[in-house]
Amino acid sequence: MSRLQQIRVRVEPVYKKSLAKDFPRLFRLFSGLDNDLLEADPAPPLYDLVHHLVRLSQEKDLDPAVSRAIDQHGQGIVDLRRRIEEAIGSWKLGQAEKLLNDLEDDFLAFEKDLPKELG
Repeated sequence: MSRLQQIRVRVEPVYKKSLAKDFPRLFRLFSGLDNDLLEADPAPPLYDLVHHLVRLSQEKDLDPAVSRAIDQHGQGIVDLRRRIEEAIGSWKLGQAEKLLNDLEDDFLAFEKDLPKELG
Protein backbone atom coordinates (compact mmCIF):
# COMPACT_ATOMS: atom_id res chain seq x y z
CA MET A 1 0.00 0.00 0.00
CA SER A 2 1.21 3.45 -0.84
CA ARG A 3 1.99 5.70 2.08
CA LEU A 4 0.08 8.69 0.68
CA GLN A 5 -2.39 7.28 -1.85
CA GLN A 6 -5.14 4.70 -2.06
CA ILE A 7 -6.99 2.91 -4.82
CA ARG A 8 -10.70 2.60 -4.15
CA VAL A 9 -13.47 0.74 -5.92
CA ARG A 10 -16.95 1.33 -4.57
CA VAL A 11 -20.54 0.61 -5.47
CA GLU A 12 -22.66 3.74 -5.85
CA PRO A 13 -26.45 4.01 -6.16
CA VAL A 14 -28.03 4.84 -9.51
CA TYR A 15 -31.77 4.57 -8.89
CA LYS A 16 -34.20 5.56 -11.63
CA LYS A 17 -36.06 7.78 -9.15
CA SER A 18 -34.96 6.96 -5.61
CA LEU A 19 -34.75 3.99 -3.28
CA ALA A 20 -38.07 5.03 -1.72
CA LYS A 21 -39.85 5.20 -5.09
CA ASP A 22 -38.13 2.32 -6.87
CA PHE A 23 -38.39 -0.05 -3.87
CA PRO A 24 -41.20 1.37 -1.70
CA ARG A 25 -41.89 -1.81 0.30
CA LEU A 26 -38.22 -2.49 0.92
CA PHE A 27 -37.69 1.15 1.86
CA ARG A 28 -40.52 1.09 4.42
CA LEU A 29 -39.23 -2.16 5.87
CA PHE A 30 -35.58 -1.11 6.10
CA SER A 31 -36.23 2.45 7.26
CA GLY A 32 -38.11 0.91 10.20
CA LEU A 33 -34.78 -0.67 11.18
CA ASP A 34 -32.64 2.37 10.34
CA ASN A 35 -34.18 5.85 10.54
CA ASP A 36 -31.09 7.27 8.82
CA LEU A 37 -32.43 5.88 5.54
CA LEU A 38 -35.22 8.47 5.72
CA GLU A 39 -32.66 11.28 5.55
CA ALA A 40 -30.04 9.67 3.31
CA ASP A 41 -29.55 11.56 0.07
CA PRO A 42 -28.68 9.74 -2.00
CA ALA A 43 -29.85 6.50 -0.46
CA PRO A 44 -27.21 3.78 -0.25
CA PRO A 45 -26.93 1.20 -3.02
CA LEU A 46 -28.69 -2.13 -2.60
CA TYR A 47 -25.25 -3.69 -2.09
CA ASP A 48 -24.91 -1.70 1.15
CA LEU A 49 -28.39 -2.62 2.36
CA VAL A 50 -27.88 -6.37 2.57
CA HIS A 51 -26.98 -6.11 6.27
CA HIS A 52 -30.50 -4.75 6.89
CA LEU A 53 -31.92 -7.91 5.36
CA VAL A 54 -29.75 -10.02 7.66
CA ARG A 55 -30.84 -7.97 10.67
CA LEU A 56 -34.48 -8.23 9.63
CA SER A 57 -34.18 -12.00 9.35
CA GLN A 58 -33.27 -12.08 13.04
CA GLU A 59 -36.34 -10.10 14.14
CA LYS A 60 -39.08 -11.85 16.05
CA ASP A 61 -42.77 -11.40 15.28
CA LEU A 62 -42.31 -10.63 11.59
CA ASP A 63 -45.32 -10.42 9.34
CA PRO A 64 -45.66 -13.95 7.89
CA ALA A 65 -45.47 -12.63 4.32
CA VAL A 66 -42.24 -10.77 5.12
CA SER A 67 -40.84 -13.89 6.73
CA ARG A 68 -41.70 -15.95 3.62
CA ALA A 69 -40.06 -13.38 1.34
CA ILE A 70 -36.92 -13.43 3.46
CA ASP A 71 -36.89 -17.24 3.45
CA GLN A 72 -37.25 -17.26 -0.33
CA HIS A 73 -34.76 -14.51 -1.25
CA GLY A 74 -32.58 -13.73 1.76
CA GLN A 75 -29.83 -16.32 1.48
CA GLY A 76 -29.43 -15.75 -2.24
CA ILE A 77 -29.06 -12.00 -1.70
CA VAL A 78 -26.51 -12.50 1.08
CA ASP A 79 -24.54 -14.95 -1.09
CA LEU A 80 -24.52 -12.52 -4.01
CA ARG A 81 -23.24 -9.73 -1.73
CA ARG A 82 -20.36 -11.95 -0.65
CA ARG A 83 -19.54 -12.94 -4.23
CA ILE A 84 -19.59 -9.28 -5.34
CA GLU A 85 -17.22 -8.36 -2.54
CA GLU A 86 -14.88 -11.18 -3.57
CA ALA A 87 -14.99 -10.13 -7.24
CA ILE A 88 -14.23 -6.50 -6.38
CA GLY A 89 -11.41 -7.58 -4.08
CA SER A 90 -9.95 -9.69 -6.88
CA TRP A 91 -10.30 -6.83 -9.40
CA LYS A 92 -12.75 -8.90 -11.46
CA LEU A 93 -14.91 -5.87 -12.10
CA GLY A 94 -16.76 -7.32 -15.11
CA GLN A 95 -17.83 -10.23 -12.96
CA ALA A 96 -18.77 -7.84 -10.13
CA GLU A 97 -20.96 -5.85 -12.55
CA LYS A 98 -22.79 -9.00 -13.65
CA LEU A 99 -23.32 -10.03 -10.04
CA LEU A 100 -24.61 -6.54 -9.19
CA ASN A 101 -27.23 -7.00 -11.91
CA ASP A 102 -28.16 -10.35 -10.36
CA LEU A 103 -28.41 -8.66 -6.95
CA GLU A 104 -30.76 -6.04 -8.38
CA ASP A 105 -32.93 -8.78 -9.90
CA ASP A 106 -33.07 -10.59 -6.56
CA PHE A 107 -34.00 -7.40 -4.71
CA LEU A 108 -36.72 -6.70 -7.30
CA ALA A 109 -38.12 -10.20 -6.72
CA PHE A 110 -37.91 -9.66 -2.95
CA GLU A 111 -39.73 -6.33 -3.32
CA LYS A 112 -42.45 -8.01 -5.37
CA ASP A 113 -42.98 -10.69 -2.72
CA LEU A 114 -43.24 -8.24 0.18
CA PRO A 115 -46.77 -7.36 1.26
CA LYS A 116 -48.12 -4.07 -0.15
CA GLU A 117 -49.10 -2.91 3.29
CA LEU A 118 -46.53 -3.49 6.01
CA GLY A 119 -47.19 -3.58 9.72
